[in-house]
Amino acid sequence: MIYLQALLDGIMLGGVYATVAVGLSLAFGVMNILNWAHGELLMVSMFISYLLITYLKIDPYLTLFVNVIVMFGVGYILQKNVFSTILKKDKDKEPMSVLIATSGLGMILVSVATMIFGSNAMSAQTQYSGKTIWFGDIMFSIPRSISFGIAILTTIALYLLLQKTELGRSLRATAQNREVAKLMGINTDRAYNIAFGISLALVGIAAALLVPNYTVYPKVGGSFGLKAFVIVLLGGKGNVPGALVGGLTIGIIERLGAIIWNESYALLLVYALFILILLVMPDGIFSIKRRKAA
Repeated sequence: MIYLQALLDGIMLGGVYATVAVGLSLAFGVMNILNWAHGELLMVSMFISYLLITYLKIDPYLTLFVNVIVMFGVGYILQKNVFSTILKKDKDKEPMSVLIATSGLGMILVSVATMIFGSNAMSAQTQYSGKTIWFGDIMFSIPRSISFGIAILTTIALYLLLQKTELGRSLRATAQNREVAKLMGINTDRAYNIAFGISLALVGIAAALLVPNYTVYPKVGGSFGLKAFVIVLLGGKGNVPGALVGGLTIGIIERLGAIIWNESYALLLVYALFILILLVMPDGIFSIKRRKAA
């Protein structure tokens, strides 16, 4: 029974991991750049939710609407005024120039957060804290169950946006071939801005889902950011269903690994998987399957 409990906990955790990763996957898939500050921007969003919950007494899951607006704006402005300028000046080294820039941004965000909030971990107390539902011998954490449900709905909504809307088609066309997309009349610069805005909006949603379950501190984004990279590599860049499956896989490995061995060995297994994917299938499992099918 303890293994079944760990499996369910891993699935719930993996759904939230997928929401963290799918924004990174979108930016990587459309723009072919890695946002190395992804985890630090998640941390900023978690602090926004924490402050809204603690001082304004807003329901933790309602803070995601504030996060979405704020983080979309941040992403749009960053891409339009900073990253696009870097890419235009340094096209031959794309995406290395933006990778370096986002690395610097991440360090700045951690330093500023440490100056403002200190380095101690803070926990947001909500009406959901500690509440559980039992089905026989299986326990369901209410905040984790709500977070998992929202995470799945968010992933489905993004998939439908990309597949069924004009905006989604323009983003996918830009991802496949930017020059051809321009010839088709697509404003590729605007597509880049929107893609990065949506990427950070998804980070904002993930942050609101994490705050009821995790403490908040300036370096909290580091581990989530690294796991997001593993998930993107596992699922394939720009592949929304792949990010979901990758997130669930990592969550299950973590929870079952912690039961079979301990948390340290479970994390070691996750990062070993990261290296294995880089060596054997750098385009992701789903990308390889599609290529073989073709």
